[in-house]
Amino acid sequence: MARKEDAVIELRLTRVEELFVLAPTDLFSEYRNYLTGIEFCISVLRTHYARAPVKLKLLLPPSEIEEDLGDRVTGALRRYCTHRITYNQRERRATWLGGLSSLWVGVPIAFIGYLLVIYAGALVGPSGNVNLVASTTGWVLVWVGFWFPLDTMLFTPLAYGRENRVLAQLRDAEVSVLPQRTSPLT
Repeated sequence: MARKEDAVIELRLTRVEELFVLAPTDLFSEYRNYLTGIEFCISVLRTHYARAPVKLKLLLPPSEIEEDLGDRVTGALRRYCTHRITYNQRERRATWLGGLSSLWVGVPIAFIGYLLVIYAGALVGPSGNVNLVASTTGWVLVWVGFWFPLDTMLFTPLAYGRENRVLAQLRDAEVSVLPQRTSPLT
């Protein structure tokens, strides 16, 4: 089995701090970056399902490069990703608990809807359009009563898990700091 190629992400920054925070610049500049470097990396990695190792190449002006900058960035990147993974785990749990607590509202709504389905014939007659409307309304209430809690408990937390997978890849990334090449075309 052939080894998958490493995912290489190149970030062109004016300062290394732009990896974590947005630099205050002219909002109308054509060179304005609206994402931090980390957010850009997460976006790139989320578009692929590959679990290949990540190589992060930071392109900085030569005046911004210091002796041990690569090691410092690697340490800061690890701390940031670990912190955000922990945060996402807490948010995932909180979202699940939010869905569970929303059952306090959803179950009574579903119960009322189910009662409407069962007793629709007795309330409005065994046939006809009114019975159809009452029965359909009952099933809609059943669906509405369970849809939000189950969606919140089962599907919403998946986004945090996908982001944590990407953050784990980024946490273990091989970071290299390189000087930007200046050319008239860039």
